[in-house]
Amino acid sequence: MVDEVPIQFFQSVVAIELAVTGALLFQVRYFSPREGTVREDVRLPSATLRLAIAIVLGATLFGSLLAMLDGGDRTAAAALLIGLAVSILPILLRVLPPLQRDLRTDEQGRYVLVTVVGVIVYVVLVGAAITLVEL
Repeated sequence: MVDEVPIQFFQSVVAIELAVTGALLFQVRYFSPREGTVREDVRLPSATLRLAIAIVLGATLFGSLLAMLDGGDRTAAAALLIGLAVSILPILLRVLPPLQRDLRTDEQGRYVLVTVVGVIVYVVLVGAAITLVEL
């Protein structure tokens, strides 16, 4: 059995991560200026969140490039899958119904179960993909 993962896997991770990066940075208004927002109720992400996003995206991209250079093994592939899954998670949470209470009515949203089940299914699928890579 070969312990080395084909280079095409890492190339695919780079391509997917670049697409995710564009969508994610646009979604969280990463490059929006801190002062002078048009509306006061528009909340920009905190500096900590911006730093965390930059670290995850950078580590995944440069980790893929390093794995291509060194002939990546299964452990590197699993780590990159985790990085890719973490970078996709904010997009998934934005698509699913919110978990927070409605401020006007102070009642829980009707579709909280959909969000919880969606995140659980996502975690199970990521775990299955990592298990398949490690086999």
